[in-house]
Amino acid sequence: MKFFRSVTEVFGYSPFKPLVQHAILCGRALGLLQKQFEAYRRCDFSSVERLRDEIDELESEADNIKEEIRMKLSRSLILPVDRHDLLEFLKVQDEIINNCEHVGHMLTFRKMKIKDKIMFEFDVLLAKIMECINEYEEMIAHFSSLLESSFDKKEIERAMEHVKTIEKIEHECDEIQIGLHTILFNSEDLHPLDVHLMEEWVVHLGYIANSAARAADRFRIMILGR
Repeated sequence: MKFFRSVTEVFGYSPFKPLVQHAILCGRALGLLQKQFEAYRRCDFSSVERLRDEIDELESEADNIKEEIRMKLSRSLILPVDRHDLLEFLKVQDEIINNCEHVGHMLTFRKMKIKDKIMFEFDVLLAKIMECINEYEEMIAHFSSLLESSFDKKEIERAMEHVKTIEKIEHECDEIQIGLHTILFNSEDLHPLDVHLMEEWVVHLGYIANSAARAADRFRIMILGR
């Protein structure tokens, strides 16, 4: 897109690469969260705390990128999308890594020996959320091709297919969550505090997938509303 490139050369800043970098950090944080659950299964609580700190570092790095975009995205900067839509998209995308951080901290609140059956269901949920985030990263990767093609209709349609898939996977995450809630509330031999904490894990893990779906919707609004 020659016009867009000339504009970014004049103003010296484009928010799109940082947006992609921010999304990549979200995926990395979820990967660390999966490792945290694996460590929790082994009762390796020192690794659980170490991985929490690593997620915190990624979240801080993501915050720096977010603030950079916000500060440099002046009203005088000419963009191929609406400035408000872009900032709203960034805000919701940031919730992905924020919720990864929340769960990472909650895993350090209480040390428990969890049944393999329950941990298996958490693994299933995490795998499905990772599928959602992987699809999300593929959607974000379309930024460069959208810009280079001057938002060609076929390229937009390809990007929108990812949005539909993300929404479908997020619904599948909801169904897995329902199953986990049912198992936890019917595990009469568990300590009530253990049930309560694991319920919080389930809810906030769902927020990760939900944030990805909401960000995908904001992506759609931003691209189609330009």
